[in-house]
Amino acid sequence: MSGFEIVGALVAGFAGFLAGAVWYAPFTFGPLWLRFAPQALERLEHTLSRRLAHYMVALLAGWVQAFALAIILQFCGRQDLGFALIMAVVVWFGFSASTSLMDGIFRRRMAQDWMIDMGHRLLVLLVIALVLGLWPAGS
Repeated sequence: MSGFEIVGALVAGFAGFLAGAVWYAPFTFGPLWLRFAPQALERLEHTLSRRLAHYMVALLAGWVQAFALAIILQFCGRQDLGFALIMAVVVWFGFSASTSLMDGIFRRRMAQDWMIDMGHRLLVLLVIALVLGLWPAGS
């Protein structure tokens, strides 16, 4: 991965982080998510420093996802937008949704809570793929 593509992955991860912030905002799915995941409300009541730490972990996770998808695209030898979006869905379905579904069933998680979280994870990967697919390839 060239220096330019590293910048693209950093931008893509940050864009995914922002998409997640909008997904759980009070004007989107945030209130519905809190209704189906009441334990999340307890987490929101933490101190500011603890919330900032949570956001930093979420940003780091976005960067990890962006670099992982960028590496997959590079190994496949394709970084065009269509292929990046398809790979995002494949990665989401094969690794995120399937394993989370298994965990959710065994933990008896509410289906609505699971669907909101999986929608978030799919959105983040699609936003990352969008940025990576549109980012000019490095030399």
